[in-house]
Amino acid sequence: MTRIIELDALEKTVRATLWSAYVKDEKSLSLLIVAKPESAKTAVLKKYRENKGIVYLTDCTAYGLTRDILPKIMSGEVKHIMIGDLITPLSKSTKTRQSLIAFLNNLTEEGVAKMTTYTTVWDREVNCGLITAITDDALEDGRHDWAKMGFLSRMFLFSYSYPIPVVYRIFESLVEDKSAIGEQATLDFPPHPQDVVLPVDITKELIPLSMKIGESMKLHGFRFFLNTKTMLKSLALMKGKAAVEREEL
Repeated sequence: MTRIIELDALEKTVRATLWSAYVKDEKSLSLLIVAKPESAKTAVLKKYRENKGIVYLTDCTAYGLTRDILPKIMSGEVKHIMIGDLITPLSKSTKTRQSLIAFLNNLTEEGVAKMTTYTTVWDREVNCGLITAITDDALEDGRHDWAKMGFLSRMFLFSYSYPIPVVYRIFESLVEDKSAIGEQATLDFPPHPQDVVLPVDITKELIPLSMKIGESMKLHGFRFFLNTKTMLKSLALMKGKAAVEREEL
């Protein structure tokens, strides 16, 4: 698999998030990638968009997702929604933007169970993972009220920046056309969700980390704890293992 230069850790996290949909008795994980413009966030996501179980969107609304995507999630055809740049759907009116975030908030956690609007009636529980990207400035934009809604606590946040030596290496790769941007990566998902064992001793080691993360977000850290358990199982499954080992931790 060809990699986009200097983004191995990000690509591994994206792959593990996608693999989480195939861990038995676990819900699909969600991931928010945070970095400055020109950091190849969207390029990494596009690299994986052709795999099964993924719908890749450049723009969306809560109404459009309900009409076009929810039935596919219900049937099992879609396990992750991938939005290349979250700024695009958030650039709409305040009402439309708030409606979308509220919808995604439910979809990635408890699941959309019942919805009635003037155009849509939905009464079946459905859950899906979200993978998207945003700039650091947009993340800090207080208009979105993400903290109040608990949206960020539902997701893994992957934030990164390039030091100057890496910037030079990227320029050199672009001169030699070795950036791997535009290439597709195929993931060999299993046909059905797989059991993955997570040993109790490893699980307990997640508690202090989860409490620390929770404290930073003025929460207890319960969601982070549960999501991290799933992430460890996903990392193991991605390697073809039936149990989590210390290397995943």
